[in-house]
Amino acid sequence: MDFGPDAPLVRLMRVLMPLAATMAVASFPAQAGDDHSIYYGSRAGMHVTTVSRSGIGTSKAVIMIKHTPKDAKVFCVEYSEDYSMACVKRTMAGVKVRDRVTANCKKRTWTDVYVQAYAFEGKATSSALMADYIVRDVASGKILDGSFASGYPTALSIFQELCPGIAK
Repeated sequence: MDFGPDAPLVRLMRVLMPLAATMAVASFPAQAGDDHSIYYGSRAGMHVTTVSRSGIGTSKAVIMIKHTPKDAKVFCVEYSEDYSMACVKRTMAGVKVRDRVTANCKKRTWTDVYVQAYAFEGKATSSALMADYIVRDVASGKILDGSFASGYPTALSIFQELCPGIAK
């Protein structure tokens, strides 16, 4: 089989992978509480509760967040399929996220729930990426490839909440 850059299967994957990533971001669980959820991972139910928002779309955008037992319960039910209080307690003990996500929308930079820094560098022009946009991990300098494994959908969704209208 031919797996070169112009092989039919490779060309098909270049078309389907961005679509799959977009659909995955759009299909985050509806039970997150509102349409503006902040996620700490890509699995079902991996979200936190928004406490407040300030400076959205500015150089000092902040969303205050809290991981609640209700959030943990959604994760336990939707991902772990575990309805027990023990799962909620384990999840609450295991999820260590800070109390905010921040962005400088003018510079197009932001931090996630783990204080990981990212930079938004515009539309992706390379067909090698499975992403619509170029998102760079500031610490490593690596570009997220669009996959769940790279953290792209989670990171981009946080940027979209902090700086709406830039990455549509």
